[in-house]
Amino acid sequence: MTVYNTDNSSDVAALLKLRGSLVPQVYPRRTIYGTPAAVDAGLYPMDAIPDVLLQPDQYEDALQFSHEQQMLPIYHMHKTWRPPGTKYNQDGIGYCWTWSGTGCLMTTRAMEDKDTVILSPVSMGYLVNWADRGNYLESFIQGAREDGVYPGPLNSLDRNRNSWPFDDKRKLYRLDKVWDTNKSSMKQHCISGLTYGRSGYIAYNWWGHALELVGLRIVNGEWQWDISNSHNEPDVITLTGSKAIPDECYFFISTELT
Repeated sequence: MTVYNTDNSSDVAALLKLRGSLVPQVYPRRTIYGTPAAVDAGLYPMDAIPDVLLQPDQYEDALQFSHEQQMLPIYHMHKTWRPPGTKYNQDGIGYCWTWSGTGCLMTTRAMEDKDTVILSPVSMGYLVNWADRGNYLESFIQGAREDGVYPGPLNSLDRNRNSWPFDDKRKLYRLDKVWDTNKSSMKQHCISGLTYGRSGYIAYNWWGHALELVGLRIVNGEWQWDISNSHNEPDVITLTGSKAIPDECYFFISTELT
């Protein structure tokens, strides 16, 4: 795993270069956590399920157990749709918001012991009218819940709308329940969602980038965040430092029963 310290200016520069564009690929969230508008968008607040939320004195033991039992999403992902060596690559188009969201959906299916079906991130291009531009994470969530993600080549860049129809095949791969997180409680919410066994659909405002959060370690008090990126890496990357805490995170809890 490649480690980037987000408090190191050269590492931050490398991450910005990695994204490959000066234009943000993901826009800051539209809804406010816990409001009726967020709930109407299908974002269920984690504070509404207090039995899931870990307390600080439980963090390290819960993480150790989750690693020992391979409960964290990185293990499910590596055993199914993205084993080490698999390169996940948006190849220059501004679609990090769907590469990361689609990855979360496939990882959620893996956790549900469903058949490994490769879904095509670019099939969600209809959400931006097939243009090469960024999007809101809430937009992907709404599209994945209502319409589903079409199966197809993992790294296809085909933005021909006719290649990705709205039919029964797409409907098989829909997102169902989503947990929302509060930025003021982000560490607690992220560690609780991960040890529950679900990956986080995350965004960083400073990076203008969306990714999949799949693992976490706390080593000598340092939080190390394992991230599935979409820029041709053969494995996850690890972020440390103060900027590694996501600005947004949504845990995909279940997919539609199909």
